[in-house]
Amino acid sequence: MYGWSTATKALAALLGAAGCLAAVAYAAGAPSSGAGGSHAAGSRPPRPQILKHPRKPSLSTSVAFTYKSRVPAAVFQCRLDDAAWKSCGPRVVYRGLATGSHSFQVRVESQSGARSRAARYAWVRTEPKDFKIEPGGDALGPLYPGATPEGLPLKLSNPNPAPISIIGLRVALASEPPGCPAANFELIPSSASPRNPLRLPAGASVTVPTPSVTAPAIGLRELPISQDACQGAQLRLAFSGEAHG
Repeated sequence: MYGWSTATKALAALLGAAGCLAAVAYAAGAPSSGAGGSHAAGSRPPRPQILKHPRKPSLSTSVAFTYKSRVPAAVFQCRLDDAAWKSCGPRVVYRGLATGSHSFQVRVESQSGARSRAARYAWVRTEPKDFKIEPGGDALGPLYPGATPEGLPLKLSNPNPAPISIIGLRVALASEPPGCPAANFELIPSSASPRNPLRLPAGASVTVPTPSVTAPAIGLRELPISQDACQGAQLRLAFSGEAHG
């Protein structure tokens, strides 16, 4: 049979630098004119509409906003939290967000210099927690040299208040059996990857394999050396993985 360990590297990609704001990037070029519309010269233009924003709550240290205005040739102005207003394009990205509450505001300035009321979006960036990995099936059966590697069903649990995408799952030998080096074994990672993520809702659990993601697997290589020491060996396995919010 085999043991397990939690994924110590899970969600490592979510750990951002300290500080409220590390960098700001925004699209260059002329701002979008939106769907058209007009307002009287000198009057306050209508506030813009926020189209894309982070989840509530969010685990990510990077967030993106998109928005539009009904004012032709309007100039967007944005700010995060208590920072100063800055000109921005129709999309803005903030990176390096600290844990805690955040607020984004966007307004428009017309050609006459009149400014709209600000559209606002508030959210909380929570500190990510490691997702849990547990064996999801019976004890591992006998392995034979050269046979097809055995899949290792796993139960994955997300303790976070937001969904995550698992982008990697691996298996390793926690220790080598006496006289049976790790080189005797073939260790195959799961097919979960950045291009093939496994979506795990907030507070939910899932067992791999799934129809789209394979489980890690282990096999005994057929080598031109004596492998007698591996017969009846007890294998202790360790699992690790990564995810992002």
